[in-house]
Amino acid sequence: MSHSKVTNPYYTFGVLYKSDNFIKWENGQTEKFKAYRKAWVDHVYESDPGRFPLNLNVEATTRCNLECTFCTHSSLEENQVGDIDLESSKRIIDEAKNFGGLPTINVNGLGEPLLRKDIPEFIGYAKEHGVQDVMFHTNGTIMTEELATRLIESGLDRIIFSVDSPDKATYEKMRPLKTSFDKYKDVEGAVQKGTPWEKTVRNVHRFIDVRNKMGMKKPIVRVTMVVTNNTVYQVQDFINLWKPVVDHITVQDLTWRTKLLNNGTWSNKESSALPTNFEEIREESIKRNIKFVCPYLYQSVYQFYGGDVIPCSNPNARTHMIMGRWDKTLMAEVWHGKEYQDIRSLHENGKWFEHPICGTCEVALIELFKGMVKQGIKFKSSSIEESDVPYVGEDMESSTQ
Repeated sequence: MSHSKVTNPYYTFGVLYKSDNFIKWENGQTEKFKAYRKAWVDHVYESDPGRFPLNLNVEATTRCNLECTFCTHSSLEENQVGDIDLESSKRIIDEAKNFGGLPTINVNGLGEPLLRKDIPEFIGYAKEHGVQDVMFHTNGTIMTEELATRLIESGLDRIIFSVDSPDKATYEKMRPLKTSFDKYKDVEGAVQKGTPWEKTVRNVHRFIDVRNKMGMKKPIVRVTMVVTNNTVYQVQDFINLWKPVVDHITVQDLTWRTKLLNNGTWSNKESSALPTNFEEIREESIKRNIKFVCPYLYQSVYQFYGGDVIPCSNPNARTHMIMGRWDKTLMAEVWHGKEYQDIRSLHENGKWFEHPICGTCEVALIELFKGMVKQGIKFKSSSIEESDVPYVGEDMESSTQ
């Protein structure tokens, strides 16, 4: 039996707005950048990892000044909290030159990058050594004018502020400051319980003001919202709040609802769009021999604090999907090592479900569900129709970045 193929796992990602500045940046990219974005898609569809990863996710720190209710940071053990040696990340950048260079770096993970004072210098190093697209995620709570200036001067391409709600009360419930500040005494504003929503919003505005006063068009400024059951009806307000200000607005939806996005207007169906029984999706996909190939395996690596190389952002990957050690092995050797080869083989041969993490991954199951609905397959626990299945993330080539 031949396999059908489902390859876009970024079901939760939706682009709500692009400014003229963003569109000009997007359309004005070099041929080299466009070739990298084409490879981003081609490597997945062709099941080809290439000679070296296209993207390096650097977990600069696992320290964080917030305790977000939807984040898995609280699951970290004490020995898993600290700062990565960024000299090691520089060595990976240098190693990549042997393979045509590293196209992109994303500074993200379970910590707040701005707790480190050397992030602008690291970004500068990456840009000076040919990395085309450098970005990072921040909660924005400790952004200062001086830090904004240093980041802009570093050559940073994109910055993503996680704001998550247009409403102060909801935001502060979702993103409280840590109640114990022993490790965060130097964090500006960490003196009272509750995240200062107004300060976060003000910091985003200030960053853009600094950029504009410097006469710069970059970095592209994006705000993103994690949509939960508490915020699912706040999305339009979120758009209204940020559209006059930023270059790019996105959402990551954790509610699994049907989403209809038309001309910048967001609406939700009242009932859940997805079966509550994920086992039904798994069994149906196995029965119909539908193949899921995860793009992470062909695009990105995660350089985690502690020395491990992880293939994806699944919370269980940190302890159960270690591909190798960045502190003991060249990244190219890890990328083509046995651990990566074994897991890619499972996906390529339609056996993704045999892996203990991939087989229970909601990313895979949601995408398989969407693919089967589009084929007209009915599920007992869902009344969703093919026309309801959203096309989010615009396309694979922009969805993870």
